[in-house]
Amino acid sequence: MGEAMEWTSKARGSALVVSPSGAIDHDSAEAFQKNLMDALGQLAEAAGPLVVDFGGVEYMSSVGLRALMRVSKEAKTKSVQLSVANLNETMLEIFQISRFDKILPVHASVDAALAG
Repeated sequence: MGEAMEWTSKARGSALVVSPSGAIDHDSAEAFQKNLMDALGQLAEAAGPLVVDFGGVEYMSSVGLRALMRVSKEAKTKSVQLSVANLNETMLEIFQISRFDKILPVHASVDAALAG
């Protein structure tokens, strides 16, 4: 059993930046998905973008990717721009192998993501 996932979110203008940390795996994927869905709900009214800052995440399993895919589809139905930022080398590789970098915009930093 891995460490529990930590979670912070903060508004940056009309945008919401959420920062999970720890591993996103079988134990934490459900909480990860719920937190992101909650963030989407908050943003649907504000119509700002949602940026997931993966700076504190060292690993994500296929269960985590599936959760992210569900959130990505939900974001489209709510017309919320979802992007990811701050992927470490391992995470970037996971995104490239799974072709998630073709599904979601990947940015080097949160500031770059917010600049759009």
